[in-house]
Order: sequence, then structure tokens, then C-alpha cells
Amino acid sequence: MGHVHMCLVSDQPIPNLTTVLQFKPEMVILLKTKEMDEKARLLEDVLKKKNYVVQTETIEAYDINNVINVSESLINKCKGCDVSLNITGGTKIGTLGTFQAFYTSGKAIYYVNTKDNKILQISPEQKEIHIEVSISIADYLAVYGFQISDYVKDDGYIFRRKELTKYLANTVISNQHLIPAINSALHSYNENTPLPITVKLTHDKKLLALLSLLDGVTVRDKNEVIINEHDSLKYLKGIWFEEYVFMIAKALNPDEIKLNVKGRWITKGQHSPKNEFDIMIAKGNRLFLISCKTANPDRAKDGNDEGVGKEFLYELDSLGDRALGLFGKRMLVSARKVNDPAVRERAKIFKVALIDGNNILNLKENLGQWLGQ
Repeated sequence: MGHVHMCLVSDQPIPNLTTVLQFKPEMVILLKTKEMDEKARLLEDVLKKKNYVVQTETIEAYDINNVINVSESLINKCKGCDVSLNITGGTKIGTLGTFQAFYTSGKAIYYVNTKDNKILQISPEQKEIHIEVSISIADYLAVYGFQISDYVKDDGYIFRRKELTKYLANTVISNQHLIPAINSALHSYNENTPLPITVKLTHDKKLLALLSLLDGVTVRDKNEVIINEHDSLKYLKGIWFEEYVFMIAKALNPDEIKLNVKGRWITKGQHSPKNEFDIMIAKGNRLFLISCKTANPDRAKDGNDEGVGKEFLYELDSLGDRALGLFGKRMLVSARKVNDPAVRERAKIFKVALIDGNNILNLKENLGQWLGQ
């Protein structure tokens, strides 16, 4: 066998996946502690689906002699092979033990610098290797235990109604009352509402003319709008903003982008929690999550003095920690200005990028900077 690549399994599986995809070894050996059984299983499943030969070996988290002995035994079994180690993960004892065994044997040792998109070879000689691979959104989520069931596969319809979408986005700046008026008119309707429905929208000649781009929508006199399809109802209730942000982000040519990503978390029990992500972007070996909101972020809810903007941030923080790990990035894009200074400060604490209100005008530039372009 040619190249045998070993990895220390930790809570952060992306560096392991990165070196495997970059080096394409003939065999992958995952060194795991008992506490990392589930993480190792998720990583192993993803690698096997990519046709890698995978073997797992258990090491003691805090017994350096055990770590050294297991490492030396594996190196000896792989005589004649090109053996290497990814030392990015694991406990300090695991790192020290494997490093000693591989360094003494003159084997290649690598560390993944995700921030600078580099793999650092630290032994036997030092050099930097640019990361050439891009981890797919599906693989990124899968190693964290989330299985995608659906997303927007054909975005043609989004671009067919882009003129209406762009007009609605422009009104965020030019006519700040239009979006609240639309939200108010449609507030009591949802995907379970029997159709058709008739609503009165604010008199806006350009908007009423562009509504013809929506399927199942008819405009009558006195600003009456008849909606006969749930897709168009969802669009007017806020999906238009997700589509706008999606179009802007896609124009930046990321490695991959998905809209309305739906799926379940893999759990040992019967119940598998569902989640949905508005926009996900893959660039290099990092994942970017964007949440899009048209609701008033300053609106109090259920008698609480705090605005719902804090709920938006809590949701992003919780999902981001679970799905993105240490290396992903999160953003809240709000069509309405966030006026509450406590929400803006909390966004900084949670490390959630925030684009809101008039800043939507510079969305493309802000997104590009956020993605590191």
C-alpha cells in the first residue's frame, strides 16, 4: 500500500477531512479516544462514501505511553509505506504522543491552518502547502451529523422574477414603509391557508405591475391582489429577500452555494431533529451561513421588552455552533434596520456579521469582504 494517512479525531473534523481530500491517501487511519467514537463514525461514513479505505484505532486520551505505543505499532505495520500524520486535532496528550512517535520515525507531520487556507508540514522539513480542495456543503454538514434532505436544485424561477425581487430590495432604502405594509397585509396567512386569498397592498404602481411575474397572482382595481399559489404567498411574506441575498452571493462565484437547505440531525434515538438553513456557501474548506429576515427586529414578542432581533441571533449562534464548528462563519442580513444597540452588541459577542437596512445597498461588497474575496 502506498500512502497511509493518520488523523487525530476531535470535535473539529474539518482539518481531518481537508488533508484526506488534499493528499488522497490509499488508507486513512483515524486515531480516536472513546469520547470521540461518534465523531469518528461520522467522519468515517463520509470518507467511505468517497471510496477511501478507513481504519479506526483507539488511543487513551490521557495516557501518553499508550498513545506512543499505538502510534509506533501502526508505523511498524506500515513499513514500506509513505506514512503521514495530521496532528491538528486531539487532546494535548494525544498530540504530544503521536508527534513524538512520528517525529522520531522521520515521518511527515502536518497541521492545518484553516484561517490562512494552508497545510503546514512541520516534519521532517518545514514547508507550507496551499489548500487546493473545497469541502462540499453536504460533506461539511455530514461530518457534524447533519444529513441534507432537500434544497433549491433549480434556481431558474428565482432569476425569472429577479426584477420584482430587486425592486423589493431597493424599496428597503427608497421606500421604507412598503415592506412593513406587505408584511402586515399577509401576516395572518401561511402555507396552510386555503387559497385563493385577496389582500390590499399599498398603492405602488411599479410593484403592482411587477407582481405579474409571480405565478397565480392577479392584480385588480383598488390595489386588490388575488393570490392563488402558496409559493407566491411565501415569496411575498419574505422569501423574496432570501432570493435577493442568494442572487447577490451567487454572483460572487463561491465554490458552492445552496438555498433553503433542509435536513435532519443524525441521532442515536428515534427522534431526529429537523433544521432549515436559509443560505449556505462553501469557499475553500470553510462554510458560511446566512440568515435572512424581513420582520422588524426591534418588535417585542410575548410581553418581552427585548426585540426579536435577539432571537435571530440566538438561533444563528446555536445552529452555527452545531453545524459550522470553529471554522465556519455566520451572518444575519435584515431588510429592516436593527436599532436596538443591545442586539448589535450581542452580534459582536456572538461573532455574527450583521448587514441591515440601508447597508443592503452595499450587500455585494460586504459579502465579498466577509467571504475573504
